[in-house]
Amino acid sequence: MPERYPAAGRGTVDRRARLRSVRGVAGCAMDDPTGWKARPGGPVPSRWTMALRRLLGVLTVLVLWGAGLPVAGAADGDLTFNGRGFGHGRGMSQWGAYGYSVDLGADSRAILDHYYGGTSHATNAGNPQIGVELLGLRSRETLLTGPGLTMNGIALGRDAVRIRGVASNTFEVLVGDTCAGPWTVWTGTAGGRVGSGATVGGELRLCEPGSIRAYRGTMGIVDGGGFQTTVNTLAMDDYLRGVLPREMPASWGSAGGGRGMEALEVQAVAARSYALSSQWTPYARTCDSTACQVYTGAYTRPDGGAVSWIEDGRTDTAVFATTGQVRRRADGSVARTEFSASSGGWTAGGEFPAVEDRGDNTAANPNRSWSVTLTQAQVAAALGVASVSAARVTQRNGLGADGGRVLQIVFDTSSGQRTLTGEQARTALGLKSSWFTVGSLSTAQARAYARSLYLDVLGHPGDEPGIGYWTAVLLGGADRRSVAYGFAASDERYRQLVHTTYVWALRRAPDAGGANVWVNLLARGGTLNDLNAGIYGSGESLAALGGGDVRLWVEGLYRGVLGRGANPDERNYWAGVAAGSGRSAVAMAVSQSAEARDRRLGEYYRVLLGRAVDEGGRSTFSPMLAGRGDFDVVAIVAASDEYRVRAEGRFPDG
Repeated sequence: MPERYPAAGRGTVDRRARLRSVRGVAGCAMDDPTGWKARPGGPVPSRWTMALRRLLGVLTVLVLWGAGLPVAGAADGDLTFNGRGFGHGRGMSQWGAYGYSVDLGADSRAILDHYYGGTSHATNAGNPQIGVELLGLRSRETLLTGPGLTMNGIALGRDAVRIRGVASNTFEVLVGDTCAGPWTVWTGTAGGRVGSGATVGGELRLCEPGSIRAYRGTMGIVDGGGFQTTVNTLAMDDYLRGVLPREMPASWGSAGGGRGMEALEVQAVAARSYALSSQWTPYARTCDSTACQVYTGAYTRPDGGAVSWIEDGRTDTAVFATTGQVRRRADGSVARTEFSASSGGWTAGGEFPAVEDRGDNTAANPNRSWSVTLTQAQVAAALGVASVSAARVTQRNGLGADGGRVLQIVFDTSSGQRTLTGEQARTALGLKSSWFTVGSLSTAQARAYARSLYLDVLGHPGDEPGIGYWTAVLLGGADRRSVAYGFAASDERYRQLVHTTYVWALRRAPDAGGANVWVNLLARGGTLNDLNAGIYGSGESLAALGGGDVRLWVEGLYRGVLGRGANPDERNYWAGVAAGSGRSAVAMAVSQSAEARDRRLGEYYRVLLGRAVDEGGRSTFSPMLAGRGDFDVVAIVAASDEYRVRAEGRFPDG
């Protein structure tokens, strides 16, 4: 069915993808031995690594999620749907027709050809009579008023008629002077009775509470199969005069210096073809509701008030300019020319080929993008389950941004997984279209979060492609922790850590070959402690920091890893350890010390949250820094609601 103008009438992003390379090189943001914000680079390692790991064994990290910081998604319980378009997207986009005509200067024929591929334009449909069931009168009496009323061609002699079913295919006719009566039995037939299909003619005005509604044509009173119903029969063009302004704003005809009339003509041809291709019931070709096309007569008038016209001169002009014009299939039949308010940038396909819809991108279109946030409780109620914990899109049609329209979405519910099509989800949740992403963030929130990660984790503003990429990943359903980890454990950050360690341990920038070796170590699961042990433990570091003197080297190690000098006892102690176990073991022990871990953790909190570490955070996260915590902890903290709120405050508009 068509889905009209409301109230008026790329591939799927892989959430596991690593942080792609970022244009430019991050400058040193501070004199920071943690490597939190430094430039990329790399050193030449010795062969110490495997032996040292055999000596120390594999670190097992217990990840404690709950202390101090709320984890992403744990507190808000909301699902945010960010989408584009309005309606099913099949066939013509009404906003697309507007954009093509007003913005791009296309004529109605070109627009129709674009949306209704596989059909041809025909001008031979004429102006036939069409029957329209008035669904509001199903199982109700029919009350009509107006001058010159007739029943089956016989003058009623009164200005009002009331028709009610009394038996199968039998109706009683009562007449009066006004919609309020009083009523007497019509004497035109025996007992005032008529059979199904009885027709009322004249200037027809339907009696409604407090007003009348005028219709062209005649009214047929029908037994619909155990219930009374009313069918308005009139010429096709008269019917369309009532349809067009309800399906597309007549004001569009004035847009663009009158270029919008082309859009109204497109709507006229589409509405005519859709009606002629329909067969609503055996007794009516179409109906008057959104189940068919919206049709509400010619005008209304409140009791004692002025006429309010539904028909409009601009839409009338479009109807008359296209009289008899329809779209036909190759076999000559009239095509069922569906339409909806907005395609979102690509039509959905179906009976007509899917096409890119540049017209739909008109700045006037309020449905180019939209966002709605529902609580998990609201989603659960819509699905008829006790609770919903998550939702993820598992299949798309591959046409347009975000991978196109949703073909399949899975909800994790208290009753197990619930799988819906995109259209089923659209209907159940009241979404504008099936072209959407789902996550815990709006587009502006996702963009603010991505921008903050660039600044806080990598130390520089992100470029637009990078920000757009990570925004799409978040809107595609990726959780904040996986995105934050993509930054914390990215190739770029690995190179920053290598560069900083080289500068402090070797007093020089890394060469390309050495940098690559150490970056590969980190990428394969190595830790910042491994990096410190390897580079500080090298002979080059002994020469650079101590001139061959181990005690002076310990001093340099302390300054680089702990941010302070070593006292004489510390220098002597570690010189003894180095003589027995090697300098790499000393560097590892210092790097894994509580003092070093707390220093790095404090810097992470300062940069990410703008505050000192609380005791809960220290007890949870400091032990993790003995292993991969310099990547895991950064991701956990950056995934917290506290960090998200801070990011949104920094970039309120995304």
